[in-house]
Amino acid sequence: MSYEKDVQMAKDTCLRLLTYRPRTEYEMRCHLRQRGFGTDVINETIFRLSKVGLINDELFARDWVRWRLNAKPVGREYIRYELRQKGVDNAIIEDTLRDYGDGDELEMALVLARKRAGRCTGLTRRKLAGYLSRRGFSPGVVTTVCNTLADNGGLDIS
Repeated sequence: MSYEKDVQMAKDTCLRLLTYRPRTEYEMRCHLRQRGFGTDVINETIFRLSKVGLINDELFARDWVRWRLNAKPVGREYIRYELRQKGVDNAIIEDTLRDYGDGDELEMALVLARKRAGRCTGLTRRKLAGYLSRRGFSPGVVTTVCNTLADNGGLDIS
């Protein structure tokens, strides 16, 4: 096959993937490599798709954080982990998370903790702290949330 046909096939493969959800450059490169495309074809395809804005890691990171905050709230560390897994550059991750304030993280952790406390009887401080930690909330936020709920007599946290 000719080089241009290979690039077109790689581009079609990427466009099919992008119909499901946005992807990072790293995800696209991995997928194309698994499909057997050569490095030159992959580089050209990524270049062309980036040029027209279909692959943009900064936009992906911003959208991912927004989705995570609205759909299934998790802490800053968990979001950082997910974005690294998707191949987003650390500088982009830090820039994106800078907009995500500490107050937002604390409020989300409180909402999750109250929801958890409402569903679970006999919820201990240790179990709640573990629950929040596994969702990527920082130790400071976890401690503040546990203290807040323990001080609030309506919740069964010891």
